[in-house]
Amino acid sequence: MSDKISAPNVYLYAFQLQRNSKGSNNPLWKHCDNILAHFTDKTVTPDLVFPENSHSNRNDLLPNVSLRFNENQPVEGFVQPLQIQQDSYAFCLNIGCPEDGTADNLGVSFIQQFNPNQALLINGDDNFLGQTLLITAWLPENSSDNLDSLKPLADKCRNALFQGDSPPVFYRSGKLFGSPIFEYGSISDIANYRHLLVWLLSDKQTDKDFNTCQEEIFDLLFYRNKIIKAFQDSRLIYHELDREYRIIEKNMEILQQQFSRGTVLTSVQLQEFQEQLKQLFSKAVTYTRLLRKLEDYDNTIALNLNNYTDILQKICDILGIDKEELSILNNFSRKTAPYVRSQIAGDLGYFRHGTNLIDQAIASIRGIVEIEQARSDRTNQLALRNSELGEKNRDDRLESTVQAIGVGLAAGGIAASSGTDKLFETVQNHHIPILMQWHPFVFSFALSFAIALLAAGITWWRTKPKNN
Repeated sequence: MSDKISAPNVYLYAFQLQRNSKGSNNPLWKHCDNILAHFTDKTVTPDLVFPENSHSNRNDLLPNVSLRFNENQPVEGFVQPLQIQQDSYAFCLNIGCPEDGTADNLGVSFIQQFNPNQALLINGDDNFLGQTLLITAWLPENSSDNLDSLKPLADKCRNALFQGDSPPVFYRSGKLFGSPIFEYGSISDIANYRHLLVWLLSDKQTDKDFNTCQEEIFDLLFYRNKIIKAFQDSRLIYHELDREYRIIEKNMEILQQQFSRGTVLTSVQLQEFQEQLKQLFSKAVTYTRLLRKLEDYDNTIALNLNNYTDILQKICDILGIDKEELSILNNFSRKTAPYVRSQIAGDLGYFRHGTNLIDQAIASIRGIVEIEQARSDRTNQLALRNSELGEKNRDDRLESTVQAIGVGLAAGGIAASSGTDKLFETVQNHHIPILMQWHPFVFSFALSFAIALLAAGITWWRTKPKNN
């Protein structure tokens, strides 16, 4: 197979969300100007015209799209900036050779001139939706259109464009509008994904159909890149969820160990559980937010997949062909996108268990905290009750003692003033030896004291608090 090609062209389709960078401030236009700087003094940003209050899903932003390149070599091009669906910007940049016979039988290495210093490879921000590179080149007349025999030529076209800078791997091949086409870029390496198509033209009808469906192919690649971008972003959420899930599992193991001890919690441990409960509530909010993001990406993919399928059908209607004749494009909607959705569905099914774990942990901790709090409250109430009873008993004993002393003093005073002298005379008349030697005052005092003690004792016994 000859390595000669004719009229090679490169088309760059790039897409960016508007978000907070609307109008000429959007980074996509700077990327476009940086690429053009390698070929012409022309820039697009100053000439962009943005529609006001437009409800159209597609608006051209540049009146004159043709470009005049600085070099005398047979290279020309155009750029077509667009606003799509009122939330995105895009441009199609063409750099290549005309089909007027001035660029026939060129070596594949000529394609290197279309990508000086890797200018066509855009590294955008988070709002950059992605890009698709399309190489078209005419095969020599009477060339075989066998896919296997043409693959080495397609690989050389790819290598010439990327110039050894990690070119995308071969994915699949087929025919589009009657000519062989080769697709590069594996969805399995989604983090470093780049999409390249090498279209080796062998039929004049191919060129006519391509020109007829330029707008539809543009839209098709827009929805395709939105699906790929959503899947790329979903992988970032996947890694965040995986990290959070592992933390949850580890925390559950720690909680399980704490639960298995079965000991009464101290106030410090109870406070720790309450803090863990607050952390779990916060963790639940974060985890649920990540799950919803993953669901949003799946919904985004589903919506854009429907749009992609509709555009495919529109191309079929325009050209009067069956979808099987667009197998290289239809494969994305039949296999790639469903695979992407199945990946996200599997992730959602797996990580939803994390929500259940958090709910179980929250319920367990809340139950333990409530039980321990109730137990602590009962203990505190019992201690308070005992303290109140003890204080009441002390008050009752004090009151009983005061009453006993009062009664004793009163009884002693009454006894002292109610005729102890006569009683002393009676004792002397009976000649009681032990009392004969007492002085009348001592006898009176001792008798009054004895009566006071007896009265106080009886009073204290009658009024003392009873044990419960």
